Amino acid sequence: MELTAVQERALVDLLGRDHPRPVFATDLPARLAALIEDLAAPALGRLREGEAVWMSKTGLADLHTRCEGLYQSLRVEHEGEFTLSLPLAVGNVVHRAIEADVVGARLGETELAEKAVARLRRSDTGFDRFVQTLDELDQAWLVSEAARRIALFRGTMPPLQRAWTPIPELRVKAELAGGRLVLSGAVDLSLFRPNEDQPTQATRLFLELKTGSDRPEHVDDLRFYALAATLRFGVPPFRLATLLLDDGTYRPEDVTEDVLEAASRRVAGAVLRHVELMGEREPVLRPGPWCRWCPRAETCPEAQV
Repeated sequence: MELTAVQERALVDLLGRDHPRPVFATDLPARLAALIEDLAAPALGRLREGEAVWMSKTGLADLHTRCEGLYQSLRVEHEGEFTLSLPLAVGNVVHRAIEADVVGARLGETELAEKAVARLRRSDTGFDRFVQTLDELDQAWLVSEAARRIALFRGTMPPLQRAWTPIPELRVKAELAGGRLVLSGAVDLSLFRPNEDQPTQATRLFLELKTGSDRPEHVDDLRFYALAATLRFGVPPFRLATLLLDDGTYRPEDVTEDVLEAASRRVAGAVLRHVELMGEREPVLRPGPWCRWCPRAETCPEAQV
């Protein structure tokens, strides 16, 4: 298969064509789980019977990077309701289009985006209701923006092969401390399957597809996914990378025990702060773009500033 220079670079730098796959110790998941449970024990012990702390990449970013008030309102007090937005809808279409691109004919970007929208509307009632609220111009923008991102993805990555076992939105969930702590998330794109002959060898590549500029939390998002996958499957991915679609750049990181331990400590620290925000102290407020979707924006003094 003939590739462009950009696709060839991605094949080497991201997919690790010439990169050895590491083998991890069989007790790694147990050691990571014990680390998290030990560090978070003072907080988890204060939960009432039947209570559990759910951690996601977005919740961790809200708590560590954005604003404790935003986190408290959405993740502790459960204020407001999740509403689909155009950017989120575009992401859903792109993920579905990439999935269809692997198993079906390689269609043009616009046609592929249109088919992905149609399939989502048939299978997801919430998505269908959202599209019905859009006017004709916004519906056209949904398709055109998804097609643009598909074209950018294709221009950066080599054509995905079935042998690579591409899985868009690979969902991972891990329960710790008898179900009192749950880690949950969905990786934008996972490539490669486990090695059946050597089960503890790391073979998967986790990719997050982003538009806009690189942000520090992107690294932490993928490390969280690697941790959850390690606890769920018993072995981590061998590499993580955020692919910035606008300029085709990426920041790959090979997974090591140190990376997974750092992610474990970040999760444990978040659990401690989560329980504190259940009424033990007031949140530290930090204004930013996230104020636009915070349920408390109209009354928060920092949001007004």
